[in-house]
Amino acid sequence: MIIDIHAHITYERFPEFSTLLERKPFTAAILLKRMDLEGIDKSVLLPLISPECLDFYGACGNQECIEAARKHPDRFIAFCNIDPRSMMNSDDNGIMRLIKVYQEFGCKGIGEMCASLWIDDIRYQRLFHNAGEAGMPIIFHFKPESSTSYGAIDEPGLPRFERMVKMFPKTIFAGHAPCFWNEIAADVTAENRAGYVRGKIEKKGRLWTMFTENRNLYGDISAGSAHCALSRDPEKGYEFLEKFNRQTVFGTDRFTSVDEPVPPILGFLKNGLTEGHLSQEAYENIMHRNTERILK
Repeated sequence: MIIDIHAHITYERFPEFSTLLERKPFTAAILLKRMDLEGIDKSVLLPLISPECLDFYGACGNQECIEAARKHPDRFIAFCNIDPRSMMNSDDNGIMRLIKVYQEFGCKGIGEMCASLWIDDIRYQRLFHNAGEAGMPIIFHFKPESSTSYGAIDEPGLPRFERMVKMFPKTIFAGHAPCFWNEIAADVTAENRAGYVRGKIEKKGRLWTMFTENRNLYGDISAGSAHCALSRDPEKGYEFLEKFNRQTVFGTDRFTSVDEPVPPILGFLKNGLTEGHLSQEAYENIMHRNTERILK
C-alpha cells in the first residue's frame, strides 16, 4: 500500500487556464494514470487558494478537489484549504464553522497552507487551535521573510514554528519545502535556506531535536526539497527516516504532465528498503500507515 499525502490537480473543465499559464494540464485522470504507473494506491488532493500562488500554478481549489474525491472515493482523499486571512477567521466560532462544513464534505485535513504570514500570526494561531479541536492535520509550505514566493514565514531554525507546535499539542503539523527540510543540517543560513542545500551533513540541524521533542510534528517528504535534503547525505537521510519513521509521510507534490519522470523520493525509499537502510516497519509507516493514522 502506498498513499501519496501531497498531490495537486488542474482544472479539467478549464484546460485553457493551464495553457494561459504555459503549463500542461494535470487533471484527475492524468494523476490516476501516474498513480497506476507507479503503484500508488491513493492520493491526497491538496487545493491551492492563497493569492500568492493560485494563478501561478493553476491548481484546483477546494470545490474541484472535493468533486474529484467524490468521483473516485477509492483513489482520492480531499483536503480543504483555508486562508487564515479569511473573514471567517475573525473569531473561533467562525473558523470552526468553516472547518466543520469542509469536514461534512469529506475533507480529512487542511493544506497546503501557503499564506505569506509569520507562522505565529494570531490568525494562524486561531486556525491551529480549531484544527486541533476538529482533528484536522495541517500541511505547510514555508518560506523565508526575504523571499517573494509563498508560504508561512519563519526565521532560520524555525523558532516560531516550534513554539506553535508546542503551543498546540492537539494539532498535527506537517512541514514541507526547502525552508523546512534544509533544517535537517546545521549548515543552513539565512541566505541559502530557500534553495536546495547540498553536501555532507557534518552536524545535525534543528529538525532532529524538534521531531524528538514534538510527537505532533510530521515531515511531508514530497517534492525535490525533501529528496534533496535526505539524499544529500544518504547515510544521515536514512538515519533520519528510520529514527522518525512514525513522523514522516510519503508524498510527491506532483502535477506537471502525464510523461513526467518518476518522483525520485519514491526510488530513494524503495532503495532504502531493499538495501537494508530502512526496516520494513519504517517503510510501511512512511508509505501509508502514518497517513492512515492521522487521517482516520
